[in-house]
Amino acid sequence: MITFSFRKSSFLLVPFLFLIYSAPSTLEYLFFFPDEKYYTDAVMQMMEKDDYFTPYQADGEPRFKKPVLTYWVLMASYKLFGVSRISSRLFFWLAGALLVFVCYLMAKSLSGSKKIALTAAFITAANPLVLMSAGRSIPDILLVLFLTLSAWGFLEILISNEPKRKYYWLAYMGAALAFETKGFPAAAFAGASMLFLLFNPWQKVKLTKLLDPLVVGVAVVVALSWFVLMYVQHGAEFWSFFFADQVGERVSSKTVQVFKNTFLGVINLGAFLLPWIVLLFKKPRKLLQFSKQIENNVKAVFGFIILWVVLIIMMSGAVFKFYDRYLLPVIPLVSIMLAWYFVQNKVLFKKTTLHVFLFLNSVVLVLGVVVVFFVIAHPVLIVGICFSIFMFVVYGIKWAKTISNEIAIANALGLLYFNVFALLFPLLMPNTGSQLVQRLELEGVDKNSKVYVYGNIRTAASVRIYSENRFDVVSMDTTFVLPESEKDFVVVNQKEMDKLDLTNFDVVVGAEEWSGIKSEKFPGFLQEAVDELKENGSRYFIATRKND
Repeated sequence: MITFSFRKSSFLLVPFLFLIYSAPSTLEYLFFFPDEKYYTDAVMQMMEKDDYFTPYQADGEPRFKKPVLTYWVLMASYKLFGVSRISSRLFFWLAGALLVFVCYLMAKSLSGSKKIALTAAFITAANPLVLMSAGRSIPDILLVLFLTLSAWGFLEILISNEPKRKYYWLAYMGAALAFETKGFPAAAFAGASMLFLLFNPWQKVKLTKLLDPLVVGVAVVVALSWFVLMYVQHGAEFWSFFFADQVGERVSSKTVQVFKNTFLGVINLGAFLLPWIVLLFKKPRKLLQFSKQIENNVKAVFGFIILWVVLIIMMSGAVFKFYDRYLLPVIPLVSIMLAWYFVQNKVLFKKTTLHVFLFLNSVVLVLGVVVVFFVIAHPVLIVGICFSIFMFVVYGIKWAKTISNEIAIANALGLLYFNVFALLFPLLMPNTGSQLVQRLELEGVDKNSKVYVYGNIRTAASVRIYSENRFDVVSMDTTFVLPESEKDFVVVNQKEMDKLDLTNFDVVVGAEEWSGIKSEKFPGFLQEAVDELKENGSRYFIATRKND
């Protein structure tokens, strides 16, 4: 009965497992990704101003660097659930699970094989870049979701004799929503996809088959509507800011830098595709033979995917600064191609690879048990350990007999990601934002007070989120001017205290990095290192004017 249930409902299990594997890193700010502050701050400003189209910076100035769709997704979560650390990432987390489900449906539709589809979904769900991106309230996971939908539509138009109209909607509306999420990069993928369908050597598509006038027209309206509205409201200023972010401030003209970033793109993509890329190229001759034997429609699908890979590497290479997250849009497509090959070919060393990842999980699990018994018995870590033990039991009793090595490897990889962040949880929490909010409440902050936060605006954004936007937070950034009111509070990093004259202020410690760990709980040979770690961690102070 268990085996039957798994086989029938396994496609639903994949996104569920994805949510579990990514939960420890998503539902709490273990790491506050730098760009998240721009979106959380902007949406709170948009809600306060009742302006649902113009994003704003923390200082109240318009922020035209990215299109509006990401802000709307975040705003919907805030409207439904209020401002909190969970609601700030909730819909992005769910978008990651939806991406995994879409990957399954797409692979099944293109290959006609449930086994390929399930393998592709698991490889996507266990990819570290996908897992990380689903835990960030920035455009990345939405972009890859919409681009994957668009790619699915274009591929169905490519290989089907008479494509259903729904695939045209997927192709063009997916691209339109991606454009409303990220801007020009989405247009590049859509343009490249159309050119591939028209001119690829395996299965050319006529222009009349490629285009559906109604769908294309609607997609163009959706893609451009916000941009037209912003131009009408803000004029040329909007275009200058947007174009500067998309091209002027981002694209590099230095040849050496382009080559360096391109190299980084190739290396990082290979790293994020471990261990699959090693298994794929273990026997190059067999891979070459497979590429020659497959039918033309499959060659066309693989050619499309390879084109996207080349395009993303070129785009990643052309920027001033390379970020690994730029590679995210191709992960689901590459996962499908890898699954297609693995399912149809015998690949060596899969069991060895599985054993390596199970061993790594065992090591992290043992470390977790040590932390619970000797350092801190945090509930999240305890639950994580129990879940890991359950998964090991499942591996030993049932899954080893009912699933492929590829799916087992993917789950071991996803479980490793889960275990690492479950282990980090008690060591990194409570974070500085949570501590600052608790201390400010103890100091008597109220609705008539303002909280002036100096230095990196990420700290101010964190305070807003952890206070559930109940505090009137002012991001002072690098403007080191003190407030005059005795009711106001000052928050400043220890490293920047010398820039403020706090002579007439009462100063208390507001937050300390690594506050959750106590050196005396560690073995003697580690205590000095732990003390040094805590000493070098960030420390924030809260100051209020002394009463005369």
